[in-house]
Amino acid sequence: MKTVTPLDLRRSLGSILDAASAGERFLIERDHRPVAILVSVEDGRRLDDDVEERRKRRLAALDRLQALGDEMRRKNPGGPSVVEAVRADRDRDDA
Repeated sequence: MKTVTPLDLRRSLGSILDAASAGERFLIERDHRPVAILVSVEDGRRLDDDVEERRKRRLAALDRLQALGDEMRRKNPGGPSVVEAVRADRDRDDA
């Protein structure tokens, strides 16, 4: 990824846009801090998920978490809840 400043962008907008449309990516920095990334339209479309598809993925992830919790309760009926088990695991790792 090539790094450019806003001044570089103003000076060479046409050639930078040509390169971006050909697949090159540009990191735009101001005062040595990244502020934006310029990518081709095709790359941008891949980054911008379909809202419905994103919703389906999130619901599927919640369903998998629910199934995991159900399995834990089935294997250990008197044991901790999923939330309690995660908290205990985190506490153990922090110690």
